[in-house]
Amino acid sequence: MIRSIKLNTDTLIQLMLGSAVIGIGISYGDFYLFHFFLFALFMVLLVQLKNLNLKLPFKKRFGNYDLLFLVMFVWYAISIFWAPDIGYAGKYIFYIFCGISISMTIIYFSTTGKKLSALFKTIGAVLLVDLFFALLESFTSFRLPVSPYSSLLPYFGKEAVNFSAFDNLFVYSDFRPPTGFHWNTNNLAIGMMMTLPFFLCSHQIIVKALGTLAILIITVLAASRAVFLGLIIILCLYLVVVKKKIATLFLIWVTVLGMFWGMSQLSESENPRINEIANTVEAITLYLKGDIDVGGSLEWRRELVNNGIDALIASNGLGVGAGGSVAIQEKLGGVAGRFTSMHNFWIEVLVEGGVVFFGLILLWYGSIIFNLFKITKSNRNKKLSYYASSLLLSMIGFIPAAIAASSTIYFFPMWIMFGLSISVIYLYRKNLRNHKPI
Repeated sequence: MIRSIKLNTDTLIQLMLGSAVIGIGISYGDFYLFHFFLFALFMVLLVQLKNLNLKLPFKKRFGNYDLLFLVMFVWYAISIFWAPDIGYAGKYIFYIFCGISISMTIIYFSTTGKKLSALFKTIGAVLLVDLFFALLESFTSFRLPVSPYSSLLPYFGKEAVNFSAFDNLFVYSDFRPPTGFHWNTNNLAIGMMMTLPFFLCSHQIIVKALGTLAILIITVLAASRAVFLGLIIILCLYLVVVKKKIATLFLIWVTVLGMFWGMSQLSESENPRINEIANTVEAITLYLKGDIDVGGSLEWRRELVNNGIDALIASNGLGVGAGGSVAIQEKLGGVAGRFTSMHNFWIEVLVEGGVVFFGLILLWYGSIIFNLFKITKSNRNKKLSYYASSLLLSMIGFIPAAIAASSTIYFFPMWIMFGLSISVIYLYRKNLRNHKPI
């Protein structure tokens, strides 16, 4: 009986985490398939706890990274007392609860190498489906039912979308970029960027080449400066940290910069074809540098940040509390008349959580990156080293990319990345202590 319940729990965990990757992709209104599996999992865990006479089974710990989630939840819960809007505070805490549940479930489940590998396979399979649909949306008129561009949207409890609220280069054109399972094209781009290292670090040449090409196509179509910067950082670090080919990286940079310089010199060419190509390259350069500000994106993002920092200063560094950044922006009338989300995850954490909590997050995040880097240098186990290398690049690439989304607090792939990174570190330490491979 106990073995059967355990088997069912493991299956339910994988279903819950798989649905977390899908997120809003299968939903009605604000209710996701993920919410159903999360509720079912909690019910099963409560039954198991009752069978154990309410005694929690404490296992041997191999780190304290997961304690940050407890600190985070408690701090944001306490912040309700000074948050400007209790409704937004409650919603924000629910978002954090869902995210922490994802990360902690991964850590709880991945106690052995076999379980960790099974989890990677489950999450990877769903991500491949997401990649397939994103490519289909990129080159055809197909749209998933739960997509802002879908005509079926009202049948899934969602209102018509105001596309002017989307921060994307293609808002003012007839082209509709892919969204995959993620509703917003920026969120899709971030998710694909976080997936890229797993293709890059693969030892299978075909998988590496096709996966990398597909993700580069999708992220280019997303036209997000922050995600593009994250991609460049990932590709550079891959060559330096993983492949250790500094000379190759130098050659690539010289070639790319030389090409851009050459195109700039040909912008006045009398040949119409050369002139068109040269001016296109110049326009791309100006866009990436921020000299072309589509829809005033950079301007209103700066205004959102300035409003948030002013509110943080007014709170004497304590933070405005859970969901407070949105409430503050709404009281000011919204930036550009419509934007209230911070559109910068790091500033959002600083403004809402306060200076001390933000500093704690930075130390926690940096420590995870450092420990993943140490594992990549170990030759004890190739599979664990592969996971660590991929997650290391994802964690670093996520730093600039997190600025692209309106908010990533309810972006489940981020919490999955946290859970997997901590699980890899814990499993490495466990195996190191026991002197055995994964």
